[in-house]
Amino acid sequence: MEKEVRWISAGFILGGFLISGFANFDAKALGDHRPNILLFITDDESWVERSAHGWSDLPTPAFDRVAKEGALFAHGFTSAPSCAPSRASILAGRNFWELRQGAFIQAYVPKQIPLFTHVLAWNGYHVGNTGKGWGPGVTIDESHDQMIGKTYNAIEVPDPIPGISPIDYAENLRQFLDDRNQDQPFFFWAGIHEPHGPYGDQNHQRLAGQFGVSPDSIPMPPVMDDSETNRIERGNTLYEIAYADQQLAQMLALLEQTGEAENTLVVVTSDNGSVVLDGDNLRAKASPYDNGVHVPLAIRWPAKMPGGRTVTDFVCLIDLAPTFLRLAEIPVPDGMSGKSLVPILRSEESGRIDPGRSTVVTGLEWHGEFDPDSRSSRSIRNDRFSYIVRYGNANGPQWTHPIAKEFYEVANDPWEQHNLIDDPQYSDDVASLSSQLEQYQRQTGDPRVTGDQYIFRKTRDYVQKRKRVGYGRTLTLPFE
Repeated sequence: MEKEVRWISAGFILGGFLISGFANFDAKALGDHRPNILLFITDDESWVERSAHGWSDLPTPAFDRVAKEGALFAHGFTSAPSCAPSRASILAGRNFWELRQGAFIQAYVPKQIPLFTHVLAWNGYHVGNTGKGWGPGVTIDESHDQMIGKTYNAIEVPDPIPGISPIDYAENLRQFLDDRNQDQPFFFWAGIHEPHGPYGDQNHQRLAGQFGVSPDSIPMPPVMDDSETNRIERGNTLYEIAYADQQLAQMLALLEQTGEAENTLVVVTSDNGSVVLDGDNLRAKASPYDNGVHVPLAIRWPAKMPGGRTVTDFVCLIDLAPTFLRLAEIPVPDGMSGKSLVPILRSEESGRIDPGRSTVVTGLEWHGEFDPDSRSSRSIRNDRFSYIVRYGNANGPQWTHPIAKEFYEVANDPWEQHNLIDDPQYSDDVASLSSQLEQYQRQTGDPRVTGDQYIFRKTRDYVQKRKRVGYGRTLTLPFE
């Protein structure tokens, strides 16, 4: 009966009624045994940056600990390689193209799209955040306002490092925990600003001094020129990843100090890939390439989740929302296209646990360019290949028919330097992935195949108008 009551109340709220229905929810009276949830999400970090994935030697012991005590997900992907649509898709549990205006950076998330954070709060969870939540974008009458509960950013470190956020992430988590009712389960979004630029120009020296990683020992992506300048820039970035890992270590220690570690699900990931340039071309963040959409992912839950595993299922961050709701014993709202990870979390197996998780689909609509330039794309990835289609944004069929296609054997070409789209020996593989991609797009109502482009066209105009005028001067610019 308890689950039914929760769902009926949440349903009224999703329909626009009884918004304060859970203001006096008594978790203690229910003997609440549901897990706490800590989502630790960095800003701009490809999967390869974590040594647990085997490419980098950067010391990230806290991430390694979560992976060892829980599971390392070898194939964790974001829905979009851009912060705002990626974070919106996590909150909504939907592919970014299902979010209407929320598919774009510098726009907004419509209030008619339910967010898992709201559903948790309506069902008795203490919900809050620190650092970067959703954004950048605007809050207007048609959008969600407070998306991740109360923000805790007031406590700062005594001696902030240049270029690094002064927020004391762990101490703000402590304040959040102090504010909750006794025995109330919690969800906390730890939005780490690092390693997003601009970077402190002495970070590479700090990386060498504190972590023993000098510029000449840094692994360089093969698509970048191996120059001293690029090595220093990479060092400045990697220091912030190591710094972020220290913040994770402090949060894990705090959970132990407060007795919450055993029943807290800890998820560590990033919103999108690192900044990697091939000349002027983005090869990770804001690109459809593997290191733009493939992100680190480790999950731990000591009370219920077997540890010491590496999972090779293809997982998208949109899967987190239904996972959290299932663990909180709340039915998943209609419209969430993510798939719960609960069976994987509770499995004792490594490798491919769910045979149906053999591919993942990602994409992007806009990342600050002016039309007709476009980064609009969709991609599908499996164990061996990556297939990418690119769309145009001028008038005509290019809105729904790709203007370019790419195909890479990522198993042997992980940085996707050799486009095999015209190689006849791969024609069957191209056809298969192309068919799977289009089928998934149609199944989930992607405007790029349905032709329902009104919202996307209006939103493109809206965000480009904001950019021309200046984002800071258009925070209340009406959408119409």
